[in-house]
Amino acid sequence: MPRYDITRLRKENGMSQSELANLLQITQSFLSAIENGKSPLPIEKEEKLREVFGIENLSEYIMDRKPETEEKKVTEMTDSDLFNQLLSRFHKQAHSEENEHHHHDHHEQIEDLQHKIDLLYNRNDALMTRNDTLSIENDNLRKEIDNYRRELEKLRAENYDLKIKLMKN
Repeated sequence: MPRYDITRLRKENGMSQSELANLLQITQSFLSAIENGKSPLPIEKEEKLREVFGIENLSEYIMDRKPETEEKKVTEMTDSDLFNQLLSRFHKQAHSEENEHHHHDHHEQIEDLQHKIDLLYNRNDALMTRNDTLSIENDNLRKEIDNYRRELEKLRAENYDLKIKLMKN
């Protein structure tokens, strides 16, 4: 699946990330993840994207896929990559500098850090899921409020018409 330069497309059309997210019916955080290459653009959202911008073909927005290099730039690294690299360096340093007793202590520290990192990632995933759920619920409530407002306006108009009729009689 190709990766599109949605940021460029959005900015060329003077649209904010939150505006586009609303039009695509996704959360702003999910759109950010898509724009940053951390999440793929779902096929149905690709179709919606073309519809939003009135474009039949997104080929001019396809981003070149660069071959993966062993050393990623820090700006391209995910948090997981950075943590793993840090733990690996910590482990290598423990092997090169310490005696066997301290080395064992470092392994315990590394395992403890990895466990804490895993717990944080799990918590982050749960919070992101909850955030997405709340965002969807919020969107649904806004639609419901809009429906009630339209119904209220309709009732007010009918009430006004009835008052006019009563005044004429």
